[in-house]
Amino acid sequence: MHTFIQILRSRMLGGLALLLLGCGQDQQELPWRQVQLAEVKLRVDFPCEPEVGRTKVDFGMGDGPVLVSMMGCDAVDSTYALSDWVLEDASRADEALAFWQAAVLTKLKAVDGKNSKSGAPFIPDGAMALSRSIQATVEGEGPSGWVMTTHGVWFARQEGDSARIIHAVIYSPKPNHEVAQRFFGSLVLE
Repeated sequence: MHTFIQILRSRMLGGLALLLLGCGQDQQELPWRQVQLAEVKLRVDFPCEPEVGRTKVDFGMGDGPVLVSMMGCDAVDSTYALSDWVLEDASRADEALAFWQAAVLTKLKAVDGKNSKSGAPFIPDGAMALSRSIQATVEGEGPSGWVMTTHGVWFARQEGDSARIIHAVIYSPKPNHEVAQRFFGSLVLE
């Protein structure tokens, strides 16, 4: 009887170890899917089915609120989002990126995160070559006061006399540079 209990216990522990290993692998392997944004003329891979919405936002540029299109979803313990809006005067695109970055970073009470590459240029093919077209990783304060890591990119694309201002972001409890590179690397302007 004692041997039977030992065998049962070792099988239960072995099964639990396999279950835990399986859970860890599931967190690493996200179900990436390509999403086409026809209006933006952009493709991006999301690790979840994104929901879409629109809202008016005033970035403090003196032009009043602008209509921002948003797409986002939650996967594992992180939120993935993409937002864009049209600026009527393309010559002000760099300024618009600076205001959007300031709005996001101020709201988060952000500071540079560990092993971050804040301020590294991020200019996908087809984007405007602007000084504020960057990638940043910062630590900040979430809505309930908890610490979170934000991986973000900001860039713009010229559309005639206008510019489309684009921001992609991941909010997570800790840095995950590999997943951020996967998400941002999938951004393709068409």
